[in-house]
Formats: sequence, structure tokens, C-alpha cells
Amino acid sequence: MTDYLLLLLILIPFIGALFVITAKNDRYYAVDNVYRVSIWTILAELAFQLYVFSFFDIEKNGIQLIEKYRWLNAPEIDILLGADIFSMILALSINLSFLIAVICISRTAARAKTLLASELMFISLLHGYFFAADLFSFYIFFAALSMPLIILVSTSGNQNKKNIFKRFSIYNLIGATVLFLALMMIYGIKGGNIPLNTISHINLQGNIQYIVWLSIFFAFISRLPVWPFHYWMASINATLKNPLVFLASNLVPLSGLYGFMRFWPNTVPATIGRYAPLFEAACIITMLFISLISLSHKEIRYKLFAYTTVYCLLYLIGVFLPTSALKQNIGYSLFAYTIIITVISLLLSHIEEMKKQLNLGQGILCYMPKASKCLSLFVLAAIGLPVTPLFWNNFIIVSEIFNYSLLVGILVMLSMFIVALALLEELYRLKDKNYAACANTKNIDLSETHFMICMISLAVLFFSFIKPLWFVFNGG
Repeated sequence: MTDYLLLLLILIPFIGALFVITAKNDRYYAVDNVYRVSIWTILAELAFQLYVFSFFDIEKNGIQLIEKYRWLNAPEIDILLGADIFSMILALSINLSFLIAVICISRTAARAKTLLASELMFISLLHGYFFAADLFSFYIFFAALSMPLIILVSTSGNQNKKNIFKRFSIYNLIGATVLFLALMMIYGIKGGNIPLNTISHINLQGNIQYIVWLSIFFAFISRLPVWPFHYWMASINATLKNPLVFLASNLVPLSGLYGFMRFWPNTVPATIGRYAPLFEAACIITMLFISLISLSHKEIRYKLFAYTTVYCLLYLIGVFLPTSALKQNIGYSLFAYTIIITVISLLLSHIEEMKKQLNLGQGILCYMPKASKCLSLFVLAAIGLPVTPLFWNNFIIVSEIFNYSLLVGILVMLSMFIVALALLEELYRLKDKNYAACANTKNIDLSETHFMICMISLAVLFFSFIKPLWFVFNGG
């Protein structure tokens, strides 16, 4: 029985969000209640997703589950949900990352109910976006994704959040508008809602094809950290202290990447596809620019943003290569990437909080052996520790880029090297005894629970390196 499986994967976080919103505002128990509801919701989602994996054959490509629902009778519009291994891997990594973040995050965060309800709503919409298999449902989830994120951005960030909020809203509004216009043109030509995998069969002639495909291109690029759209992302990510909000904001580029994965480049006509090298050049320039700035930037959050930007654009260049063979490798890399940046963000939040409380400067990790060990391991994993799926699959992606263009490959590797150097430089400063200040450093290290969660996360990455999707026992 495979009916309603994907629909339930979308609805479980949504129902959890409703429970969080309706939780009583009890003075003593309200915060604990919303955290418990959130944790149990994500655990239920993970358990059900592992069950859904049992219907998949991990050796096969393409959509293996598809569900059809009637939306409107006049005009007749059906909603299609579909999932392949790639979309399931992305959904799984997001669930694991949010579970880690919710368990480890400080429960003294302001507006906990708004924060967690918005996060669960964001997970629900992101799952819908990953499982959308037709034009209308794809657009609905693409546009709706910005709503919970706007709530999070407007309630978090720094003193300039009003300007950032305006820029973020404008970019997303324009992106959603031009995508809507493009899909309406396709709808008018085709005469109805169509599955995403049939886009390439639509015959667009003359200027219409440029309008449609360039609109789709702009809609997705508006959510990617490519110049000039990288500025609002840098402004947000470099100042966000809450790991949950930081994680959500870093998943916005993933929605743009996923859109290109579904629409580009195999479905676009040759007259449009020939301009892809120009976009690749923009990606390379952005990667070099951001990575070079990260070397001189004093804020570690910016260094982490530079890392996420470089790696996101690495995967985007992989998507634009004239081959679809890398899709699975990009999925496995993103699985590890999402977990790694989540744990690093959590560790940095803990370190920053302790530095603020005790007025400690660089060298604080000298007093935090557990945090030091965890941050060291995850920074090494982030930059290529050869025991995680990030290493092996990035190696394959970069190899294909070198095969495609030696110059592009060299510049990509240079950007990755520079951003790795920036992270290692900051790790050295945090562990440098010469800058360690005397203070009351008792009980500032990670708790045993948080240390174990970090180690379990590393173990998950290790086993995924040995055999991706090792937890799937009954595939096919």
C-alpha cells in the first residue's frame, strides 16, 4: 500500500506546527512543551520516512513513488506528488538536521513558539517542494516556502534586519512572480497542468521560449548566493545566532538548486542552453570573491556563510554539467553537507554564548575539550575529511568538472582551498593558548548529551561513507 505516503510526509510536520501554535502559554511549562512536541514530530517524520524508503530500489533512478490528487474540477487540475532517491535523501538530511538542532538548541530562546512553529511549517513546505511532480504544486510550494522564513528573518538577525527583510521579501516576491508568469505561459500553450518530467516535450517557439526559460532561470537564481543576490544572504547568515534560523536560511539556496535540478539543463532548448557558460562564470566569480573575503573577515559566521556559498555553487555547477549522472552524488554530498553545517552552527552558538557570558576572547576552546574535539572533527569533515560522504562524492563532482573544463576545475578547487583555509584559521584561533584568558571556566563545555549527539552525527556520516543509504534494508 503506497497511497498517501508522500502526502503524510508533508502533513506530519504541518500537524506538529499546529500543535505547537495551540500549546498553552503556561508560565513554567510552555517552552518545554513546544520543544517536546517539535522533537516528537520530527522523530515521527523520520520513522515514517524510513518506512517509505522500504518502497524504493536504491539502484534505480527516476521517480519511484507517485500520488495523484484532484484539486479542481473546473478547470480540471490534478496535483501530482512524486519522489525519487534524490528528493528522499534531501528530505532525510533536513529531518536529521532539524532534530539535532532542536535537541541541542538552548531552551531560553525568545519566542520559542513562533520559532518552532515556523520551523515545522518550513519543513512541511520544503517536503512538499521536494515531492511536487507537476507545475502547479511545484509553484505553490516554491512560493509558500518564503512565508515561514520571512517570519523567522523578521524576528531574528541584527539591527539592520528591517533593510534585510525588505530586500529578502522583494527578491522572493519577484522570483515567485516571474515563475508564475512562466508557468502560466506553459499552461496556456499546453492547455492544462503537466508533470515536471514532460517539460522538455513542450514546443516553445520564437521569443516565447526566451521569456519562459529566462523567467524560470531568474526565479531560481533569486534564491541562490550568486552575485548580486548573495548580499541579502550574507547579511542574514553572518549575523544569525540562532542555529535553527541559520539552518533554515541556508536551506533557501537548496530550493534554488533543486529547482535547477528539476528544470535545467536537460529540459531547456539548445538556443537557451548555450548561455549556461555565462552563468557558470558568474558562479566561479562569486565563489572566488566570497572565499577571498572570508580570509580577512573577523566574524566566524561569515566564514561559515562563505563555506556554504562555495559548496552550494559547487553543486550548482555540477547540475549545469551536460550530464545527469551526478544527481545521486550531489544528493549524497548534500546529505552530509546539511548535517555538518548544522552541527558546526550549534557548536559556534555555544562557543559564542560562553564567550559573551565570560568575556573570553580567542583561545576559549582550551577550556572546552569536548567542544574543541567536536568542532575540530566537523571542520575537518566540512573541508574534506575522507571518512564522510562529502569527501567521496565531492571528489566525483570535482572530477567531472575537471573533465568538462580544466580552467573551471582549477578555479573551483582554488575557492574550496581558500574557504577551507579560512575555517582552519578560525579553528586555530579558538584553540590558541596564547590568547586564552584566565576566567571562571567551570561548566562551560558541552554537556554529555550534546557531545553524544555530535558523536552520533559523526557516526551517521561515517556509515553513510561506507554505504550510502545503509539503513534501507528492503529496497525494491
